[in-house]
Amino acid sequence: MSLRGRRYCGDTKASKGSCSFEPYDAGGYTGNMTTSVLLVRHGQTYGNINQLFCGHSETDLTPLGVAQARALGQRLKGQHIHAAYASDLSRARKTAEHALEEAGALPVALDPDLREMHYGEWEGLSGECLRETHRDLMRDFFLCRAPAPGGETVAQIRQRTAAAIRRIAAAHVGQTVLVVSHGNAIAAMLAELLHMPIESSWSFAVENTSLTRMQISKSGRLTLLGFNDASHIHGLAAPLSVVAS
Repeated sequence: MSLRGRRYCGDTKASKGSCSFEPYDAGGYTGNMTTSVLLVRHGQTYGNINQLFCGHSETDLTPLGVAQARALGQRLKGQHIHAAYASDLSRARKTAEHALEEAGALPVALDPDLREMHYGEWEGLSGECLRETHRDLMRDFFLCRAPAPGGETVAQIRQRTAAAIRRIAAAHVGQTVLVVSHGNAIAAMLAELLHMPIESSWSFAVENTSLTRMQISKSGRLTLLGFNDASHIHGLAAPLSVVAS
């Protein structure tokens, strides 16, 4: 994919389905006038395993999801994080808490505007079930032409999540913040911040506990430094101590 933002000189590291960039600080652009955001999707849930449209409904982290969150925390050790935010849904909050157990104790501020898309009548239903009963509407949903019955529109989730991340960034200029959200919420947020057309909103695939690094200027401009980096969980299995807990 093409990363938008100012050009810079730097080393590029890439792995399948992800990219990570180490920007050269040219003239202080990446300095104290921006907020560094570590944007993360929650760990694996039982809803993920069953391919459910969970949305605003609750679903627990699996043992593997807990292990993923802890692996993320190990990766972030040594990273100076000034503040942490998460969706108020438990899968995002617990991911942040487990990660911070490893990366350093910080309180997690909960923000409902970081929630997943609301799927209305589809909440709790599986994709397989909906393909049988609402095939045409599902096609229109994934083409960003129509919402789930009683659910959010793509425009609404884009505006909600982008406003949340801009608000967080404005409160932490010159600092680094950890933000834990949800798959479609992150896709919609990035699409809005990058000024992508509505029909391109679902162009991003976001893995569980993947790390997306970005900087947001005081004016709200986004520089995407790395996307969907899940190298810390590749080959990971839930440890016996987690499975038994």
